[in-house]
Amino acid sequence: MYQQMDRSSFVKTMMLTPAFAAGFSGNWLQTLQTTGLRRLRSDRQFTVWKPQMDPAYHVALNEVVIVETSHGMPGLVTREGVFSESKPDSIINPQTGPIFIDGIEPGDALAIDILDIKTGDWGYCSGRIFELKDGYAQFSGTLKLPLDPMLGCLGVAPSAGIADTRAPGETGGNMDCREVRAGSTIVFRSGVKGALVGLGDAHALQGDGEVTGQGIETDAETILRFRKLPELLSDRPFIIRNDSFMTLGADKDLENAAWQATEDMIKLLQKKTGRSRDEARLLVGLTGKLKINQIVDPTKGARMEVPSWVFGI
Repeated sequence: MYQQMDRSSFVKTMMLTPAFAAGFSGNWLQTLQTTGLRRLRSDRQFTVWKPQMDPAYHVALNEVVIVETSHGMPGLVTREGVFSESKPDSIINPQTGPIFIDGIEPGDALAIDILDIKTGDWGYCSGRIFELKDGYAQFSGTLKLPLDPMLGCLGVAPSAGIADTRAPGETGGNMDCREVRAGSTIVFRSGVKGALVGLGDAHALQGDGEVTGQGIETDAETILRFRKLPELLSDRPFIIRNDSFMTLGADKDLENAAWQATEDMIKLLQKKTGRSRDEARLLVGLTGKLKINQIVDPTKGARMEVPSWVFGI
């Protein structure tokens, strides 16, 4: 039988912050840069997550910071259109960090609110340089593409082993999910004390699937806030927006990634609404949107989206 959830608590915890985040814009970024927000610079970076890492920065819970990130191939691509071959010692997909979140313990639910993303003034994709100006990418002399900035990579350290920043997984990483953008809250299960967050690989624009192998790669500045949620929503990354909830899966087999995301959403619906598994599965089947984050990396990514009203909101 359907069990009414604690609506007020759920709304307060999960929905109000994305609503606040969605109201930010580039104008807010320009204003906040003059108010003394801490700036975490991209010269402190790494390319492999490990359980034990020396933090580059410490950030308090609920603190708002500006994080600079480099594009995914620093030193190998220039604005003038020079593309160099990578070498064994080349830095690929660097992440700003590690960022130690004070007050986060292993097993905690860490929510990262993306309040705004400001791109650089140029980017590249598929061997082409794109000028980024006034919210558009100049595709040709007659066509401009509206920008929709996102973070290709965002994640936390694993509790054991290592995680390459070029791959997605249960701790996030190179998810290349276009919904990791302003107005979204990304929730992770912290594997270690402080979570050891890293972010980078910003894209000024990318379609679902990332079928060219890249978005418009660019430097960026992102305004973030870090919060601790009272309960864990999923063992894998989870995205909250005003109008939808999303579970993410990653696997070398795209079908497995898709079913991971689907099963996580079914379990979450059961947990938060009290519905039976059959009812939750039916709701996902009737209202869900199963999408491909990226199909080009050895480890593929998928997500299941459902409208927030499915949860009674």
